[in-house]
Amino acid sequence: MEENKKTGTQIILHIVLLAAIILIAVISIYRLYEWNKGTPLDADTEDVDPSQFDIETLDMIIPMDASLLEGREDDGETTILCLGNNPFADDHGNTGLAAMIASKTNATVYDCSFPDSSAACKYPVYNPQYTKDHFNFYYVVECFRNNEFTAISSIANDEADPRYAESVEVMKTVDMDKVDIIVIMYDSTDYNVGTPSDNPDNPYDVTAFTGGLRTTINNIKSTWPYIRVFVMSPTYAQYMDEDGELHNGTITDLGNGTLNHYLVKEADAVMDCGVSFVDNYYGTINEDNYQEYMKDHMRYNEAGREKLAERIADIINNKMGTVSSTASK
Repeated sequence: MEENKKTGTQIILHIVLLAAIILIAVISIYRLYEWNKGTPLDADTEDVDPSQFDIETLDMIIPMDASLLEGREDDGETTILCLGNNPFADDHGNTGLAAMIASKTNATVYDCSFPDSSAACKYPVYNPQYTKDHFNFYYVVECFRNNEFTAISSIANDEADPRYAESVEVMKTVDMDKVDIIVIMYDSTDYNVGTPSDNPDNPYDVTAFTGGLRTTINNIKSTWPYIRVFVMSPTYAQYMDEDGELHNGTITDLGNGTLNHYLVKEADAVMDCGVSFVDNYYGTINEDNYQEYMKDHMRYNEAGREKLAERIADIINNKMGTVSSTASK
């Protein structure tokens, strides 16, 4: 009898324990389901500040070292040189990006951009069979450094598009001793044509997107240390394949990384050079608003150029600073 009681008690304990385990499992599953489902926002969201959901941009604004300005006479006028490709080159007129920057900063602005050019070179050394390398970032800056425009002028005059020759004529008028700021912007061209985002074995490889930037920016700094440099990143863009189908640049890897991978690599390269970086990919024209500001998969309409101009003009007008690198004794 006593043995039967003991066995019955054990069975009851086992049942209670099993019930407890099942209850805990049910509660856990329910909580996991509710957590995954999330909590919907109240239908009335007028008081919700959407900025709390914004992605933090990769902006990095570097103040000028005061020692680099020593001995340089301030002429009282802000002079800006714009280098890059289609964001500037699509419109060299009054509704162009350079002209809008001029109107918003009250600066003298020189637009020396070239259509469909890129931050990277096609060849590691100049190839006379591919003269268009002259319009890419490295060679354009070399023209200014050497104050020599004969070759690029001849090549530009051979182009059917008159914008090439127009930009070269502007280049000839720039007095680099008076330039205060260089604004650089290349759109998604390097990504779209399959340029490598970087070369891990050679960070200064000019045939890579970041190598072209890194090499050329360092050349600018060594030649004109008193000039502030701002690199404006590409914005969100799409890739158009050979069938005319559009693909989201944020998730489409053409073999060298997605477009936002190029953004991160560019930010790293600019940081290495110690100049300012403006993140347009998340901070200006992004995946949420691009239809308002782009006329196709990678080009900007007038409203888009206006938005880009507002972004850089705000930085030039309000966020440029100067610091002393000399430690106080």
